[in-house]
Amino acid sequence: MLICCFFKVKEKMIIDRSKQQKNLLEMLQEKNEYISAPCNGNGICGKCIVRYKSGATEPTKQDREFLSEKQLEQGYRLACQSYPTEEYKVEIPELEETIEVLSQWENQRTEEILKNTAEGTAEKTENALYGICIDIGTTTLAALLVNLETEADCQTAVSVNHQRAYGSDVLSRISASNSGKKWEIQRCIRQDLQKLIRELLQKEKITEQQIQRIVIAGNTTMCHLLRGFSCETLGVAPFLPVDLSWMEGSAADFLGMKELDTKVVILPGISAFVGADIMAGIAKMNMHRSEGYHLLLDIGTNGEMVLGNCRHMYVTSTSAGPAFEGGNISCGMASIPGVISHVFMEETGKAGFQVIGETDGENKKQQAIGICGTGMIDLVYELREHQMIDEHGTYSDLYFDTGYELAEKVKFTQNDIRELQMAKAAIRAGVDILVKKAGITFDEVDNCYLAGGFGTKIDIKKAAGIGLIPKELEMKTVPVGNTVLAGTKEVLLGRISKDELEKIQTMADVINLAEENDYHLHVFCDETRPLLQFLSKRQIKILVLKRKNKSVII
Repeated sequence: MLICCFFKVKEKMIIDRSKQQKNLLEMLQEKNEYISAPCNGNGICGKCIVRYKSGATEPTKQDREFLSEKQLEQGYRLACQSYPTEEYKVEIPELEETIEVLSQWENQRTEEILKNTAEGTAEKTENALYGICIDIGTTTLAALLVNLETEADCQTAVSVNHQRAYGSDVLSRISASNSGKKWEIQRCIRQDLQKLIRELLQKEKITEQQIQRIVIAGNTTMCHLLRGFSCETLGVAPFLPVDLSWMEGSAADFLGMKELDTKVVILPGISAFVGADIMAGIAKMNMHRSEGYHLLLDIGTNGEMVLGNCRHMYVTSTSAGPAFEGGNISCGMASIPGVISHVFMEETGKAGFQVIGETDGENKKQQAIGICGTGMIDLVYELREHQMIDEHGTYSDLYFDTGYELAEKVKFTQNDIRELQMAKAAIRAGVDILVKKAGITFDEVDNCYLAGGFGTKIDIKKAAGIGLIPKELEMKTVPVGNTVLAGTKEVLLGRISKDELEKIQTMADVINLAEENDYHLHVFCDETRPLLQFLSKRQIKILVLKRKNKSVII
């Protein structure tokens, strides 16, 4: 029997490795120990790093690709590539995801809560009754405690979605679920939600008996994984969900919390790729009650969008890829402290930037460790404005080979620009096609709502400047924050009914972008023409086919 110990915050654990075919990542997952693995253990992301204290395995090709010789000598390895054959000790480094999650939203909500409390609207009464709103995001989780009597926001709680151990995107998690890990993944999300709920109770100093209702929303895959539904038909054409309906049950059945005698509601979805999270956004923005056309955009790896009014809605999802979240970018990272979030040109002609976590009066620019999606948008805009790249996104000779250096550890390469272009083009193509399907012009769109943390932080002028947002909508675009929590609150308080949500389902016309020739024309011709000039016809055909496949599988 092989015995393994690993160290994490000075806690030891014994791992019994009886099955030789399992790697260290799988063993940790079975023991419910979280370690980031955005690629689901395929050895292509380099995130599942551990450090052997003894019994280190021989470095693999993937280890050498992501780790320096010094790190290898110190015992660092990728857990997904490590198959120990003897007794060993391993430690898990501190995880960057735990540093900051949705902090901007949380701080904003906290300020509102404190203001409400000062005004007396959130005054707690003895035996007051509460409800909880939950947003199950692919990357992050957020929960909001609401006083049902005063309708005031009372407490917030946020967390990393530890299902990231099974992949960063929904396709990876569908694959993991289908490979026999369905119940492990369900247990993982249940434990995360249980922790959030208990945190809310502790913060407000209330009991489980005071919680009357819980309303949950997330994308279709997240809701399926929470319920333990099969994902066999989600990842393959024709992409059929098990259940998109309004679901009601107990906290014991839905969350595994027998001590909580509370009704739980999961909002209905629209399609395999447009879920209850978008439904909550529609509800919050009252799009289904509006005479005029409104556009709702949730920009990320899975770009979900809806255009509509009280008569009809057009919805779709586009696979933008991971660029906006730092994936496939040489120095790309998620929005964590130390990452460049905004870029501007100084009088010297050199790019200046803002770093997440940077405080006034302190210069932390030397500590920049990467760049996130909003920073990339700013940078590309500034590069174009100052003619460092041409209208097609091609660097001038000075930067073509080396890229543009923002900081000592942060460069933005020609390939990075292409990745951002592809992501931008996928989103923009989806928007253009929805407007075309509706038979209207951009001038007839009353408002464009940017949902989510990314939409809140984005510079709208620069986003329009690079074509992510149509120029005609620049002055009509409004960041609206976390519409998932806001929409679930509307349902929690009875302002939006089950019947209304079910009516939205019937009103929605789901557009499959894979079947739209205009979509691929946008993505491959308009945005990557200079790149394609260096490719053969056969290579171009392969790229188009890949994009067609990715456009419907998210």
